Amino acid sequence: MNDSMWNAGGTNNMDDGGHGPIALPFSFTFFGLVGDSIYINVNGNLSLGGYLGGFSSTGFPASGFNMVAPFWADVDLAGAGVGINSVKYKVTPTALYVNWIHVGYFNDAVDKLNTFQVIITDGLDPAIPFGNNVSFCYKDMQWTTGDASGGTLGFGGTPASVGVNLANGVDFAQIGRFDAPGSGYDGPFLGNVRWIGWTVPIST
Repeated sequence: MNDSMWNAGGTNNMDDGGHGPIALPFSFTFFGLVGDSIYINVNGNLSLGGYLGGFSSTGFPASGFNMVAPFWADVDLAGAGVGINSVKYKVTPTALYVNWIHVGYFNDAVDKLNTFQVIITDGLDPAIPFGNNVSFCYKDMQWTTGDASGGTLGFGGTPASVGVNLANGVDFAQIGRFDAPGSGYDGPFLGNVRWIGWTVPIST
């Protein structure tokens, strides 16, 4: 299976851009909404129904947009460096994997980098326990906030938002909001999750 790499060929995608719609070969059920395509947004989230460029996150619930947010914050892919600032995705018959790999924050900052993943499935794929269809996974998380969101050196200002939100402003899950060192996820990334490029089989 070929991996697709989206590494922002144009300046629009470098900061606050998006990619999609990506056709899903499975039905993704989201609070009763059934989607067959999705958008990947630079700023650490997926959306249904259209691209979302907002860089300062809000808390959930919020009206007007459908979002799956492993780490909604002001990601900026324009910073220079080797092996940094890439977003990769893989579509399988029953799942979509999206990885933000060593991504910096606005404005072109690369002194701190975040690496995280979201997986969405048909609810049966063994990457996620049966009956569930969204998973957030984290490697090293070093920043929470971009400069334009009131951050200083990656912290403070508008908190990053983690969770899911339906456009009706009623259905949501707010896992957390993070704006300071030590309050963000910086924990284990399980080896049985199929990170792009890994060949480790899934344990069931």
